Amino acid sequence: MVNDQNKTGKEAVHRLVKDQYDKYPYPAAQENLADFINRKSFQAGCPSQFFHLYWPFREKRLDLDILVAGCGTMQAPKFALNLPDARITAIDICDNSIDHTNRLLELHNINNVTTLKLPVEDVADLEKEFDLIISTGVLHHLPDPSEGLDALQSVLRADGSMYLMLYGKYGRDGIYYLQEMLSRTGLTASSVTPADLAVIRQLLDLLPPHHPLAAKRHFFNNFQVCDEELVDLFLHPQDRGYSVPDITQYLDGCDMKLQSMLFRAHYAPRCCGLASSGLMERISRLPDTEQLAIGELFRAAVHMHFFVACKKTRDEKDYLIDLDAPQWKSLVPVRSPALQQEPVDAHDVYKAVIYSPMHQFPNIKCPLREEELALFGLSNNRLAIGEIQAAVAARFPAVSDDSLAREFYKKMYDYDYLSFCDPGHNRGTAALI
Repeated sequence: MVNDQNKTGKEAVHRLVKDQYDKYPYPAAQENLADFINRKSFQAGCPSQFFHLYWPFREKRLDLDILVAGCGTMQAPKFALNLPDARITAIDICDNSIDHTNRLLELHNINNVTTLKLPVEDVADLEKEFDLIISTGVLHHLPDPSEGLDALQSVLRADGSMYLMLYGKYGRDGIYYLQEMLSRTGLTASSVTPADLAVIRQLLDLLPPHHPLAAKRHFFNNFQVCDEELVDLFLHPQDRGYSVPDITQYLDGCDMKLQSMLFRAHYAPRCCGLASSGLMERISRLPDTEQLAIGELFRAAVHMHFFVACKKTRDEKDYLIDLDAPQWKSLVPVRSPALQQEPVDAHDVYKAVIYSPMHQFPNIKCPLREEELALFGLSNNRLAIGEIQAAVAARFPAVSDDSLAREFYKKMYDYDYLSFCDPGHNRGTAALI
């Protein structure tokens, strides 16, 4: 009897979620991907640009088996445009999402994507395993997120990775206040009218300045013109947020572990404004995930967590980059895409400021001294740290100090400006992207 009730409850949630996205597809569907193609864009987490995040000790190959679980209206075609040699399976429970995905595939002559209407919990029905599973903005909408992750874990290859996104608990606190408030008035995604949506928009303009959403509203600015986002944010029938500790606990309960955060600078204490704090020395002695949890609490505005996870049984030697390891100088720095550089005053001790437009927070910027800028300039995805250090030390002898060079690369890792691969040590040839 209990199992029947659970099944009925799960089916009811699926029905409500499906009805919302059939009525208000989100992200709002695009008629074509011409702009995406013309700008030579890529999806965050796409192996075409981020292969080394998943497999830093392997030769780059893109003929991967990929599952896009909860593909929405256009995610699978965007990945496929950058991965023509991959075999992509895209699933979703919404007819609109599958139909629009198929229209984009046909329009752009994309032939390496198979679409299926299928709940995440039923992926075992595919009778196939995958190198990479992509599921962004899906698991937190399931009736039982652990059941969904367990299902995905069951079709992930032993050496595979998942690229996941879950909502942030603290960055969305104001959203959750409004969700509860609107729910108490009886407004739902299935019953809301255009007049109701206008009332909700007016309500948002009336928020007191001390309301958490008023302070973070600029992170959710598209709902003013996009009905689909307005409904998704404030009227979703099933929505939960996670903190960093929640994520690690969630993964652990599904026999998985955190491989890496995609936007580490959103959490790293030195990038959050804690570097000058009297607590920094104490924080620096904590385990890495504890440091990230503290950074999240201090910033208090991370509303989406993008991260990579893998099976607990996967050997850390297959993916873990350690800048404190004896062979750290053999690591090859891999520069992140789209980095920007700003000049500084000619008389400043710093010679440039580096930042990434991919970061959610525009204040994440890192000034570099002349010798650091030289190290950064040679970090061009080809040379190993030892080679770069030797070349720069010829101009700046202080760089020959290993502690200085190591600290620089740790800083660049925290800021997401550089990641690393390793072409040696009998681990295969790493990806030189």
